[in-house]
Amino acid sequence: MSYPRAALKQSDLTRYAKAMQAAGIAEWRVEVLPNGKHVIIAGKVDEAFAGPDPDELLK
Repeated sequence: MSYPRAALKQSDLTRYAKAMQAAGIAEWRVEVLPNGKHVIIAGKVDEAFAGPDPDELLK
C-alpha cells in the first residue's frame, strides 16, 4: 500500500522558512490550497481569522 503524495513536503517548508528568515520576516504562514498550490502569507495574523490555538486543542 502506498501513501498519497504529501500536500506540503518538509523540504518545501524548510526552504520557505529559510527564505523568510533571510528576508527578515518574523511572522508568516503557509496555506495549502485544495489544488496543491502553496500560498505564503507574511505578517501578523488577524486574531479574528487566526482560528484556535493548537496548544489549547491538545489540553
